[in-house]
Order: sequence, then structure tokens, then C-alpha cells
Amino acid sequence: MKNTPCKWNVLLIGALLVCNFACISAHAQEADDNMIQPKSQWLDPYPKRMGLMWNVGADVVSNYIWRGLYVGGLGIQADFMVGYEGLFLDMWWNIGATDWTFKSRTLAHDIAFNPEVDMTIGFSRWGLTVLFMHMYYFDRIPDPILSSQRGENSRFFDFANHEPGGGGITTEWRVKYKVSSKLPLSILVCTRTWGRDGYYDALTGELKRAYSTYIELGYDFKLPWELTLEARLGFTPAKSLYTGFKGDFAVNNASVKLIRAWDLSNHVYMTAFANMMLNPYDIATNAKGLGSVNGGRQILWNVGCGFYLK
Repeated sequence: MKNTPCKWNVLLIGALLVCNFACISAHAQEADDNMIQPKSQWLDPYPKRMGLMWNVGADVVSNYIWRGLYVGGLGIQADFMVGYEGLFLDMWWNIGATDWTFKSRTLAHDIAFNPEVDMTIGFSRWGLTVLFMHMYYFDRIPDPILSSQRGENSRFFDFANHEPGGGGITTEWRVKYKVSSKLPLSILVCTRTWGRDGYYDALTGELKRAYSTYIELGYDFKLPWELTLEARLGFTPAKSLYTGFKGDFAVNNASVKLIRAWDLSNHVYMTAFANMMLNPYDIATNAKGLGSVNGGRQILWNVGCGFYLK
């Protein structure tokens, strides 16, 4: 039986179809240089040139935390982006341990590492960003018993719906808008459309697609010593992976990230960052004895540094 998206997701997908502008990678850094006459006092000027652009580099992180969730421990996260006239392609890798114990976190057949690759195509102009991302996870070992239960040997482009822990891919649409560098207020909307995003209906036992949606409000503060503080508040409007497919609306991410960048040369720069993330949903569910999405990790942290070529 074909599942029908909830009202929230119908509106979001409709908005995506209307948006014909483009996007920038969620892992790439935004820039405000190479500008000419401004459009207004609060909007960034039109770009002076939209030619060929590229960016490549890697971060070393103490923990992989994401949208109020703990994804892994110590790791290396590499990124390569190339773009032209607003259209861009991006590929992002994570190679790291599932946690700091460097041991299997679930079944004996799992490995202690969680490699991931995200491929993105998008288009960006004047602060508006639209992108489509395909995420694949390599943390599955072929096993004849587990293959039917956990998605072992899943194909690189397996778009079928799967329960949590099954299937090897996830796909997602993202729309982001940032007002300007003078008013660094942003909103991000993400909705999963294909791949692993399923839950079993408690009444019928049918596997349904959640169309997991995440909405995030952000503001960037410029601090002394060329520091930037990124404040984010994220929530999910309906049942989704961010709440373990339990409940409806929930605030699941309140985070701050302190960043400092240095230009080492005309084409090389270095970043250092520290991130603290609080999951209000996890705290609330633990207080009620309902169980945590992160296994008790309601307060998450990460520190790291990176080197990039531009």
C-alpha cells in the first residue's frame, strides 16, 4: 500500500518544486567576498563573478555529532566541491570509529568503524540554497543470516524503504536561506524522500515511510579575535528518525559552535572549532523513563581542526 506524506511534507515538497534557485553543500563554508553594488542595506550584493570554483580539504574531529544525534567517535571528514555559475557538485566522506571504545556497538558481526559517503548536487544564488543529497553507509558486513534483517549487501542506489538499521542509503532534499552577512539569520529545511526512513505502524504492523523532516534556525555572531559563534535550534515537526519514530513535534537540537579560521596562504586556510550540542528531546524522554535516542548521550561535544585548499 502506498504511503501518503503528512501535511507538513506535502507543503515542504511543494516548496522544493517551486524553488528553482540553487544550493551550497551542507559541509562547505560560505563566503561573502567578490561582491559589487549591494541590493539593499540588509541583503548581500550580487556576486561579481560566478565562474569555476572549487574547494578541497579535511577535518579531524573528536566526535561525529549531527542534528542532536551521536553518530560516531574519532574520525576524519574529507570534502571536495566543484562549482560553476552557482551549480555545484560535492562529495563528503567520513571515516571514523563508531565510538571511543573502538569496538562493535551492536551485533558481533558489526565492525567498529562507520564509513560514510555523501554525494550532493545543488544550486545556490543570493543566499538561497537547494540541494539533493545521496548518503551511503559502508558499515555493513555481508552475512547470510543478517542480510534479510539489516540490509547487508544493500546496493549503492537502493531507494526502497527500510526499517532503522536496514538498507544502505538515505536520500534527502535540503533548502536553506541565509539573509546576509549583515543579518546572518538562516533557516534550513531537510526532508528525507527515499531509502532508509521507515517505521512499523503499531496497529497494522505495516512498514511506513516517515519522510523525516528537520527544521533548523540559525544565527552567526561575530566575536573578537576573529571568532565566529554559530547558534542553532533544530526541531522535527512530526514522527521521524530524530525521535526514534516516536511522538510528533520535538525540539532535538540546541547547539553552539565556536570557529576560528586562519589564511596560511592565498590558497590554503586552516580552521579550528569546538561544538557543544544539547538534545532537549532526549532529556525529556529520559526524565519520563521512555528511553533515549542516543543511548544516554543528551549532551554532545566535538572539537577539531581542518585544512582546506581553495
